[in-house]
Amino acid sequence: MKKVLIITYYWPPSGGPGVQRIVKFCKYLPQFGWEPTILTVKNGEYPAMDKSFIDEISHIPVESAKGFSFFALFKLLTGKKKVSSHQMSSKEGETFFSKLTRWIRIHMIIPDGRIGWYWAAVAKGQKMIETNQFDLIFSTSPPHTVHLIGKSLAQKSGIPWVCDFRDPWTDRFYYQENPRNALISFLDSQLEKSVLRKCNHLTVVSPGFQKLLDSHWPIKSKSTIIYNGFDSEDFMAISEKIYTSNNVTIGHIGSLSKSQNPFGLIQSIKTYNELQEENFILIKCIGSVHPDIEETIQTHGLSGFYEKLSYMDHDKVIEKMKEFDYLFLVIPDCEKNSGIIPGKLFEYFASRSEIILIGNPDSDASRLMKKLGYEHTYPINGQIDFSKLESKKHSDYSSIEKFNRKNQTETLANIFNSIIV
Repeated sequence: MKKVLIITYYWPPSGGPGVQRIVKFCKYLPQFGWEPTILTVKNGEYPAMDKSFIDEISHIPVESAKGFSFFALFKLLTGKKKVSSHQMSSKEGETFFSKLTRWIRIHMIIPDGRIGWYWAAVAKGQKMIETNQFDLIFSTSPPHTVHLIGKSLAQKSGIPWVCDFRDPWTDRFYYQENPRNALISFLDSQLEKSVLRKCNHLTVVSPGFQKLLDSHWPIKSKSTIIYNGFDSEDFMAISEKIYTSNNVTIGHIGSLSKSQNPFGLIQSIKTYNELQEENFILIKCIGSVHPDIEETIQTHGLSGFYEKLSYMDHDKVIEKMKEFDYLFLVIPDCEKNSGIIPGKLFEYFASRSEIILIGNPDSDASRLMKKLGYEHTYPINGQIDFSKLESKKHSDYSSIEKFNRKNQTETLANIFNSIIV
């Protein structure tokens, strides 16, 4: 069995989309001849906690390193118990201190707010390498600090190194919401290029992201697209239920940021509901929702038709997916958004529910939906005629089998094998 050292900030009990990809890789890698060992943060700052993955990875060796946390400092200074996932986006009524800390994060800290973990992680990683015969190093971001850790360990040890990008680096959408100064942008771009240049191979989650990274340093010849996906075993464990309601429920899973305000969807629901005496459209969101979006909902008189549910463990979320008549997702309304494919989309596919995509009609996500037979894609301000919209179950699993986490892990293992030959 070959051994891979995996560097990831997000690891159970962390919840949220960042942890699912690496957990599923680690679940299936041993079936393809690779034994993973994890290097992660000790007592990390996570968007949510989720215990549903713990049983899947309880057998995997894990080492952790404690580093300085800017987020912990922010919580200490503000008295907040939790840092909102929208801290990188401005909002009405926020305090001067919140504005100041965001300015510092944008203009003075690179590559991200987890850089305080770098030194402890490198030291811990060196000790792990001294006592283990690792064949390969694999780092997965964000945060992109993990790639700086991977680069340092690879250079010190001579072990081949593969890096995984779930998001772009210098082209992340919140840097468009908060333009950075020229110096910090330049320095961050140099860090990004150093990683792209030094890694032996890299994986990305969409063609658009691959193109963005390739525009900063030529990586196309040494990169592979491995989409986010779904684990069929997660869905087999959820029994089919029959839900009866005269109302139509449109649900969203995960975070909605300031740039994901679905104006057209909200306006269309308002128009539809105003014409109804019963059988209304209800909006349910599981996860964090930016205050600007909730204000838009309130302004359109839909507060009574809107419900926000707090973060749920992954298994409970899957059950909810099957309950909704429609699932919607929103591509951030910003430049360079064509490569954004929200990870939730693949589990939306696996749920077999009808999907409504809001945002760039030329995005990778939109093209993927159309290829798989999903027709409901609309611009961010596009109007939807719900009186003519049909909800149906999509039952052709063969068309999405390549997004099964086990199959994707086999692709990753083949990449590993090709590098150490």
